[in-house]
Amino acid sequence: METIFHSGRILTMVAPEDAPEAVLVRDGRIAAVGPLEEIRQLATPAVEEVDLAGRTLMPAFIDPHGHLLQHGTLASLVDLENARSIAEVVAAFRERLAERDPSDRTPLIGAKYDPQLLAEGRHPTRTDLDQVSTEVPVFALHRSMHVAVGNSVLVDGAGLTAETPDPDGGRFGRFPDRTPDGYVEENPAMAAYMPLLSPGGGGGLLPAGVANPLRAAELASADYLRHGITTAQEGAADPATVTGLIEASKAGKLGLDVVVYPVVQSGTRYFQEHPEFADDYRDRLRLGGYKMILDGSPQARSAWMSEPYEPIEGDEDPGCAYPIHSPAEVEEFTRAVAEQGRQLIAHCNGDAAAQLWVDTVERVGAEHPALLEARPVMIHAQTVRDDQLERMAELGMIASIFSVHTWFWGDVHLQNFGPVRGRRISPARSALDRDVRVTLHQDTPVTPPDMLLTTWAAVNRISRTGKEIGPEERISTWEALRAVTVEAAHQYGEEGSKGQIREGMRADLVILSADPLATAPSNLREIDVLTTIKDGTVVFDAGPASPPTRWIQPATPTLR
Repeated sequence: METIFHSGRILTMVAPEDAPEAVLVRDGRIAAVGPLEEIRQLATPAVEEVDLAGRTLMPAFIDPHGHLLQHGTLASLVDLENARSIAEVVAAFRERLAERDPSDRTPLIGAKYDPQLLAEGRHPTRTDLDQVSTEVPVFALHRSMHVAVGNSVLVDGAGLTAETPDPDGGRFGRFPDRTPDGYVEENPAMAAYMPLLSPGGGGGLLPAGVANPLRAAELASADYLRHGITTAQEGAADPATVTGLIEASKAGKLGLDVVVYPVVQSGTRYFQEHPEFADDYRDRLRLGGYKMILDGSPQARSAWMSEPYEPIEGDEDPGCAYPIHSPAEVEEFTRAVAEQGRQLIAHCNGDAAAQLWVDTVERVGAEHPALLEARPVMIHAQTVRDDQLERMAELGMIASIFSVHTWFWGDVHLQNFGPVRGRRISPARSALDRDVRVTLHQDTPVTPPDMLLTTWAAVNRISRTGKEIGPEERISTWEALRAVTVEAAHQYGEEGSKGQIREGMRADLVILSADPLATAPSNLREIDVLTTIKDGTVVFDAGPASPPTRWIQPATPTLR
């Protein structure tokens, strides 16, 4: 099968000024790039021509960090994203409860509430959720996925009392009299509810029967492809998630390439147990390495900082939060992965977590160079300091930056960290200026898999209330686009086959309504994804309401 694309802006991502007339795709690969008449002479008579009609063709987007299967799974939960008050959170749960059989006592789980958007400006409590039910477990998961709230059924069922100590690496919220208020922070605390939420062993936060990996993969793939993403990640997989992804891949439910990173605390034998996914994609799935989570969330004030958070009402002595793993555990996990020569990516939101990760990689990498050769990644890098960035550059450590945080939580960061630290959140400019390779991600399902929104956020750095969040950390449109194409491919070790339009590369392409490089920075998020192409095949098209292209069969045979 052959296709020629022409008559539009062709953004190859080789150089900003590179603007060939045409691209020839043959059997899922880029066969040639150059002048239209020369490309036509290289094609067979059966070639299909695509008139871009002035639109832009560029490499498809590559998401360097997210949770694809989790994104699809959350689609089955109570949607709390649009709640603007605790009453609306309660109403959303009640609406779902009313749809169920009265005898159904399975847990009621909702996701993506955000206290920043609630009129009360706080998390719900067990008392609030008791308005939904005092018989059915009710569980509300914060948008960050790092904290949650349960009703009294969960609190009492877990046996939590005023005397229950906080677990290592987590925290229980409490009323003034010290009794638990239902809030649970980080996985060690959320674990108290898991036996009640998943009594049948459904895995993760979901009860048995809810987590259907085939349906989740189908829903998530469609959403990623709709946003022009053809390579995605499952970036913190437990054994159930790995099994679900393998099942989905074998069933043909992955519409895009998915790179999976099991969490190290679940073991480091995945490559031995699943060798067919170890070195290349099989049914669009491959193992990329391992994931380690070192701290929590900056908007939830659980990211591990070297200096205390700013005091707020009701929390006059906030402290610096805490690590998820001890230094000894981090060393042990890192050595185990380094000895396998696999890639290790580490969630670091706070600068104290970043320090532990850089120190560990520097020390272990000196003994096991394979750790550095596998391209270690600092995921999120929200508050990474300049001195740490300089060491990251020396190590070849990649910063995968959660740039869209400036839009969703920029105002919260100013409150949590003050004007100096808050404005520096997601410091992409500082990283690039110190020769650190940068990728940009959404951490889906925390935020939507929308690369154009992410690009806009990195270029503009505007909060939801219109505040500029550290304009000195802005990067250019070209740099942002490289971060989600060329640099993301490099992070995955796939720079030889993805991220650019040049001969021999896979034909993973996207057609946009406008040229991002010719678009005003403030309008980047208004650009539409019109068509997504995976290995030369159209996998998403906006449809007749917004025709992306005119697909043309030549009236006469094309010259060879």
